[in-house]
Amino acid sequence: MASLLFTILLGTILTLLIITNIFVYVTGPARKAEVDDEALFRSVVNAYQLVDATFLNRHFHQRITYVAQIGADNDKLIFYDEEGLVFLLFDTPVRPQVINELLASEQIMEKDISYGYFKTPVFVIDNPNRLQYINVSGETVFFLKKGD
Repeated sequence: MASLLFTILLGTILTLLIITNIFVYVTGPARKAEVDDEALFRSVVNAYQLVDATFLNRHFHQRITYVAQIGADNDKLIFYDEEGLVFLLFDTPVRPQVINELLASEQIMEKDISYGYFKTPVFVIDNPNRLQYINVSGETVFFLKKGD
């Protein structure tokens, strides 16, 4: 009876250690990155006195780029780096037809689309099958087939 209780106690302790490790080492860094991104966004909003700003996403290709929308109608995109330096203010582009076709054919989903920067502003399509950058005129400027 004592060995059964000892085994249950050890199993419980092991389970708690595994859950703690998952929480700290898997979700912890992601949450820290979110907090850091939000703090940087707030500092950019304050430094540039942005009105009606919304953080959109973080993109990495050769350097980290952050994207936010500004304006009452979200009609401008603002691109800034990890130091909080704004390097581009851009009119929010209309989605190219090629992206609408990919959505219609169900090759991608709405959640797979974001903005990024690859020498110019691009639409970033990132899902388990592809990583694709499409510029505002609809040309693919980078494509990586994933999987298989």
